Amino acid sequence: MWAIRGRVVALSNQPSVATSESAVFTGRVWIGDDGRIVAVTPGRKAGPAGSAGATVVDVGSSLVIPGLVDLHNHLAYNTLPLWTEPKQHTPFLHHNSWTKADTYSASTTWPAYALITACPQELLGYVEAKAIVGGTTSVQGSPPKNKPRDGWLVRNIDDETFGTHNPNLVYASVLTMKTAALGDRANKMRDAGAAFIYHCSEGQRGSIVAREFIDAEQAGCLQPRFVAVHTNAVDPAWYADWTAHPGAIAWSPFSNLWLYGQTTDVPAARAAGVSVCLGSDWAPSGTKQIQGELKSARLTADALGWSLTDEEIVRMVTCLPGDVLGRAWDRQVGRLQPGAQADVVVIKAKRGAEAFGAVVASTEADVDLVVIDGIPRYATPELAAATLPAAAGPMTATFGPQPPGMTTVQVGDRSMRLLLIQPSNPSATWEWGEVIDRLEEVRANPKREVEAAQAMYARWAGRLDDPDAPLRLALDMPTGLAPIGGLPKNLDDLHVPPLQSLTHDGEWLASLDGRGFHGDVLDGLAAYYG
Repeated sequence: MWAIRGRVVALSNQPSVATSESAVFTGRVWIGDDGRIVAVTPGRKAGPAGSAGATVVDVGSSLVIPGLVDLHNHLAYNTLPLWTEPKQHTPFLHHNSWTKADTYSASTTWPAYALITACPQELLGYVEAKAIVGGTTSVQGSPPKNKPRDGWLVRNIDDETFGTHNPNLVYASVLTMKTAALGDRANKMRDAGAAFIYHCSEGQRGSIVAREFIDAEQAGCLQPRFVAVHTNAVDPAWYADWTAHPGAIAWSPFSNLWLYGQTTDVPAARAAGVSVCLGSDWAPSGTKQIQGELKSARLTADALGWSLTDEEIVRMVTCLPGDVLGRAWDRQVGRLQPGAQADVVVIKAKRGAEAFGAVVASTEADVDLVVIDGIPRYATPELAAATLPAAAGPMTATFGPQPPGMTTVQVGDRSMRLLLIQPSNPSATWEWGEVIDRLEEVRANPKREVEAAQAMYARWAGRLDDPDAPLRLALDMPTGLAPIGGLPKNLDDLHVPPLQSLTHDGEWLASLDGRGFHGDVLDGLAAYYG
């Protein structure tokens, strides 16, 4: 057992922790060897049974918060820059519009397909690191794959089984489904207790894709375990149909404004009792990771005159998605309380700073520690040195008697430590430089590397789901105008753009200027990151 001491933002609904979910107090979060929270104690109150002699890592005035949950993403594309179609001068109408744009395939599909084909492991390592540097501990939208992947850096919502070996705790679909398939998902939610995360009615209000929400309703999907992604095209009055058994909406304000100039009617959804959660969507039209979406939500709410507090925005990436996922997982994330998964983030904050406002305003430079399942996964050098020995129990339970060490990754102007695991050896450290070198090797000659990978896949004669089979990934978004499996007819036309930084840096902020359809609302991000 070990503990983190600081200013605790527990967001707990257990009276044993605090009398209010809004409480912020100096205290300790006690983490057990099973990767779950044992207790949360205020002040100098005695620790739980068995805590005598346990290491307590003191983070001073910094905030100790639940790990951030990104409820909507497409990780396979998150090496790419922000995209716009040069010929498009008015907002896109809906999600079937921009995939037909002239530059979409060459700018988005082809480079993403090249990386998932030639270096799938390195791609996943890079995009998961990009998520964790912003405090993400759970993310939805890892690319479909031919076999389970060991050594996740962040918790993958679609594939998490919590030891049940049931791969169907959470269903997800990007493609629009027909009535019969939606009915099957409705039955899975009702009868098997599964969750269903569904791209639904993404576009301008009243456009033809609004029908997707009606189809989901008529199929019986409006249940507590249903997560509707976007729904910005629907008539806000329709949310009232969900009132009896509300689930959740995954709201991506940056992407909505970037593509459509409009976003989900959050006040109407909340008035119907629907939990509104945040998702950063993907790099071509979204923020770097969920921490950026907090600020996009703040800017959007302010621009539209919505009454939305910083605490309510923080809840959108912690307890609200944690609760809806818990209905399928039977495990709690997003709250710091006994029995919950020990997913914890430490955010640097000055003494006396208002906690929820500090979380919304925080940047990658403020994320000092990320703990997932009780294991330090990302940390400053000082906190890595303090927490790795303290977390010996969870580390040994997960990795055995010789856990791997941490690699060094440059995040802005900070040298941070990252627990990145070799794909072929779960007890060995994967050096960050190896990940970057391989990605750059593919970038330098994508045609050669794609052809070599295709030849290697062709030589494999066994089952694709065999543990020894080479890892294959698939894209989870429409390919656009690409004629063959996401690649151009002539591989000489394949271009992979430079890797994007892990942070919302000056280059990324400059790429917002005069682009997209957000009416300058998102220019306000520079005040946080500039």
